[in-house]
Amino acid sequence: QVTDDLKEDFITTGTVHLLVVSGLHLGILAGGLFFALRAGLLPRRSALVLVAVLVIGYTVLTEARPPVVRACVLVVVVCLARLGGRRALAANSLAVAALVVLLFNPADLFRTGPQLSFLAVAALAWFGSYRQQVTPIDPLDQLLAETRSWPIRALRWVRRWGWQLTLASTVVWLAVAPLVMARFHLCTPIAVLLGPILWLPVAVGLLAGFGVLLLGWLIPPLGHFLGWLCGACLTLVQGCVSLAAQLPGGHFWVPGPPDWWLIGLYGGLGLWLLASRWRPPQRWLLGLLAGWVAVGLLSAVFPTPRHAQLEVAILAVGHGGAVVLQLPGGQTVLYDCGHLGSPESATRSIACYLWSRGITRIDAVVLSHADLDHYNALPGLIERFSVGKVVVSSVMFDGDAPGLDYLRQVLAEADVPICQVWSGDRLAAGSGVRMEVLYPPWGGVGGSDNANSVVLLVEYAGHRVLLPGDIEPPGLTMLVAQPGVDCDLVMAPHHGSNRSDPLGFAAWCRPECVVVSGATPAGPSRGVQAYRKLGA
Repeated sequence: QVTDDLKEDFITTGTVHLLVVSGLHLGILAGGLFFALRAGLLPRRSALVLVAVLVIGYTVLTEARPPVVRACVLVVVVCLARLGGRRALAANSLAVAALVVLLFNPADLFRTGPQLSFLAVAALAWFGSYRQQVTPIDPLDQLLAETRSWPIRALRWVRRWGWQLTLASTVVWLAVAPLVMARFHLCTPIAVLLGPILWLPVAVGLLAGFGVLLLGWLIPPLGHFLGWLCGACLTLVQGCVSLAAQLPGGHFWVPGPPDWWLIGLYGGLGLWLLASRWRPPQRWLLGLLAGWVAVGLLSAVFPTPRHAQLEVAILAVGHGGAVVLQLPGGQTVLYDCGHLGSPESATRSIACYLWSRGITRIDAVVLSHADLDHYNALPGLIERFSVGKVVVSSVMFDGDAPGLDYLRQVLAEADVPICQVWSGDRLAAGSGVRMEVLYPPWGGVGGSDNANSVVLLVEYAGHRVLLPGDIEPPGLTMLVAQPGVDCDLVMAPHHGSNRSDPLGFAAWCRPECVVVSGATPAGPSRGVQAYRKLGA
C-alpha cells in the first residue's frame, strides 16, 4: 500500500530499513516488551522467557527472513545469558546468528540484505565496545550529575544520547556505504542525520501499533488512542523522509566500487577486528585504509580500457526498448529507454548495465517515438547520468500526453537540449561509424505514433545494425519502398508484432539475426516464423 514515489524516497535517503520488516523492528519490539513486562507484570525470569517466546513467534510470523532471524537469535542469546547470569559477548552472539541463518539457507551468505544486516550489527557492536574503552564512566562525575536539578539532568541526557545516536548512525553508515554503493549505486549521506531523528518516532509507532493488536480488542478507547499515535508517528516519518529526499546533496548516484575492492576492504577490516594481538599501529591502519580508498576511487575514475570497436547491447527490459551503442571513439548512444510498467525497473536495468561498463555519461539518447514503453526510463537516467542531448523526430512532442509534458519538463530542468531529425540526417559518430536516419520525413505522416518511429541504421566495418522502433503502416510502407538494405542485426519492429508486416520487412532488410524486445511468448509467433523463413 506504499506508493512507488514514497518507496523511492526511502531508498534514496538510505532509510528503507525503517520501511521493511527488519531486525531493527524486532529489537525495538523485544526491548519494549521486556520493559513493559518488567513494570510489575511479571518477575524478571518469567519476562525474559516470555520475550524470547514472543520474539520467536514474531520471526515465524514474518516468514523468517534472514535479518529477522539474525535479530531473533541475538535476542534469544541475550535472554538466555541473563537467565544464566552470564554475559552475552557481541562477537560470539553474532557468529551464532550467522550460523543459524546459514543453516536455514546457505545462499543467504551471498545476498545483499543479510550482508547489510550483519555489517550494521557488527559496526554497532564495535562502536559499543570502543565507546566503553575510550570513555569509561567516572563514579565521581556520575555522583555529581545526580545532584543537579531534573531539568538539567534531562537536557544532559538528551544531549548525550543525541550525540551517541549520531555517532552510532555515522559508524553504521560508513560500514555499509561501500556495499550499498556497489549493489545499489547510491551514496546517501543524509541517512547519517535521519537515523537519530527518526529512531524515536519509528520505535513509538511500532510499539503503539503492537499495542493496538494486544489491547485494542480489550480496551477500545486505548486502542483508538494507540492507533492515532501510530498513525501520527508514521506520518512524521514519511514527512521527514520525503523532505530529506528533496534536499540537494542528500544522495548521489555512483557507479560503485568493484567486488575485488569490497573483498579487500571488508576482509582487511575483519582481520583487524579478529587479530587484535597482531594489529599494527593505528597510524599505519589509517594509512592503509586511505590508500585502499584511493585505489577504489582511481579504479572508478579510470575504467578498464576497451577495444576500439562498435559494441551493441540490446538490454532485456521486457516489453519495451533499450539499446546501448558504444562507439569506437568512446561515445555512448542510447536508442530508446523504456518499459511497459514501472519506469524504475527499466531505469535500474539500463543504469546497472552502463555502470558495469564504466559509463557515466550518455552522449545522446535517441527516442524512436512517443510511447511510454520507449522513453519512461529517461527521467531516472537523467538523475543518474550526464546526458548530452536527446534526439527525436519532428512530431515527437506534437501529442498532448501527461508523460510527454513531464518528459519535456525534466529535460528543461536538466538543461538537456532536444534535437529533431528526419530521413536523410546523420548523427555524429566519429570516424568509421555511420549513423543514418532512414525515417520519418520532416513533419511525419498520418497514423499513430508508431508510424512515425525514428528508424536508425548503424554501419561499421562492413556490418549493419537496424533499429526501427515500433514502425507500422503507413510509415512501414514508405520505409520498405526505399531501396533494400542487407543487415546483420535487426531489432524486430513493434516487439515482433504481426502488425509490422514481419515477412515484408524481413524481405526488405534480410537480417541475419533478429532480436525481439518483448515478453517471451508461449510458442513461436507468426512474426518469429516469418523471420526464420527468410533465414534469420
